[in-house]
Amino acid sequence: MNGDTISIRALQLGDRIDLKGLEREDAFSSNPLGFRTRAGGTVVLFKSGAAVFIGMTPVEEEDVIRGLGQRIVEPMAERESETAQIVIKPDEEDITSPTGAIQLKAADSNRLLLVAEALAVSVAVATDERRIARALEAMEPVTASLVRRTLPPGPKAALLAQIGEALRIQQRLADRVDLDAKPDVLWDHPALERFWAKLVDEYDLPQRARAIERKLAVIRETAETMTDLISTRTSHRLEWYIIALIAFEIVLGLWDRIFK
Repeated sequence: MNGDTISIRALQLGDRIDLKGLEREDAFSSNPLGFRTRAGGTVVLFKSGAAVFIGMTPVEEEDVIRGLGQRIVEPMAERESETAQIVIKPDEEDITSPTGAIQLKAADSNRLLLVAEALAVSVAVATDERRIARALEAMEPVTASLVRRTLPPGPKAALLAQIGEALRIQQRLADRVDLDAKPDVLWDHPALERFWAKLVDEYDLPQRARAIERKLAVIRETAETMTDLISTRTSHRLEWYIIALIAFEIVLGLWDRIFK
């Protein structure tokens, strides 16, 4: 109805959600999985680990989350969230207003899927931003040591652990969210592409994705540099060990010749 307002909230529940076997006859979408609840709300679940709840109370949301159980892979201790208000105005265009509300001509499944997709990508990107910020903070002493042209103090195992964590973050973020891929609903409803472009712009998704790529490049280059330096240091140590062994053999040989 004209002027109706619907709340929508996205939560990043984990690294992934295993949707296999959750297929439902009443689902209006399979990828992502979207369905209506008995109370009249709407749930949209994404493989990327995000869940979007439309027109639902926090209690209803938690019931759905509990029902997912072990399907949530590596649950988040601190969930990223994104909320918005959907305003229904049948006589006007689908837009994102300056007030932060999302204006729709109708609360049909296709439009709700696009809004859910935008919020799901936003919380996934926010999760990636937080992880990368922690990784960069942990690697700050390493980069400071490189500026001084020295390796950071401490055992090699600690350095390898930092490199491993950086590479692990890079691996976990790879292909998690592909902004170049259009939501499936747009293939059947190309008229909604303009609205999708507005949603992408509203949440700054391309800019945030590019910033993540730049930071990942810094982490990758730092890890590669540290690996090379550790390998070089190990090679130098082996060379000195070999030189020491050769010198020891020479001394033994001279000893035998002199004192025999």
